Amino acid sequence: MQLNLPILDRLNGCKSILIAGAGGGFDVFVGLPIYFTLRRLGYNVHLANYSFCDFMLASMFSEPIALSPLVLGARPPQDKPLPYYAEGYLARWFQETQQEDVTIWMFAKTGAGPLMEGYATLTEHLSTDALILVDGGVDSIMRGDEAGPGTLLEDSISLTAANTLNIPVKLLACLGFGTEIEEEVCHHHALENIAALAKAGGFLGNCSLTPQMDVFQKFEAACRYVWEQPRHPKSHITTRVIPAVHGEFGNHYMYPDDDTLNRIPIFVSPLMSLYWWFNAETVIQHNLLIPLLSDTETTIDAFRAYAALRPHLTIRPRKNIPY
Repeated sequence: MQLNLPILDRLNGCKSILIAGAGGGFDVFVGLPIYFTLRRLGYNVHLANYSFCDFMLASMFSEPIALSPLVLGARPPQDKPLPYYAEGYLARWFQETQQEDVTIWMFAKTGAGPLMEGYATLTEHLSTDALILVDGGVDSIMRGDEAGPGTLLEDSISLTAANTLNIPVKLLACLGFGTEIEEEVCHHHALENIAALAKAGGFLGNCSLTPQMDVFQKFEAACRYVWEQPRHPKSHITTRVIPAVHGEFGNHYMYPDDDTLNRIPIFVSPLMSLYWWFNAETVIQHNLLIPLLSDTETTIDAFRAYAALRPHLTIRPRKNIPY
């Protein structure tokens, strides 16, 4: 069984596709089923992430490829376990289980200005002609005027950088509708935003993961491998996506013994297994924050820009989905 990507017509003729995690953390992992599917179809595909990794630690305990001070190619860590190195452990999973030497490119966690430089450097190095930004959750499609916009700031920084690239194909894929409970995302507004993007011609369709797909099985195996490294954190997004694909429902925790004191009720459902595809340029046009981010050097600068904008917006009040 194959993942039925609704965007294949847009990739016709593309020679170098970059799949990049937009919001940082574990976002690059939600691009893995897409990566494996496109590879099987004969495309040349690369992986990257807006990284939360400490570049200094990564350089001390592994041998990353230094493309620039802003872009490192993660390599498998050496013997000493690192408290957070999702990209490096993913590279090691490829090496140990797939017998492949795959570089996971890491963008430094910066403001939009340096990230623009990082994207320009990497896309030139890879001769990229198609960019697929991937987001665990749906806060990348938030505009900024929602009562519950989630952690849209990191996604908006990545979208700002993508906006400057002279690349013919720019797409956004979101996986995990309903997973962002801690972030208090308003999913009524997420659907409202999807409707607005559809009206503007920017919604490109859905596709769903199923447990029979080998691309899903590899995705799950890679996630488990990284999460189960000593003391390594897990993703609260994909630890909900994976059970949803397996048919779990309601207040289900994939790792029932983890953090039992700080648990909140969650609602695992089949909606979490869906990819939502968008024209990234349309998403950029609808984002109210992006025009203010181009000159930001740090994430603090970006936060201050959003904090200054927020009081001037007409905030849409939180609503529940009525069914």
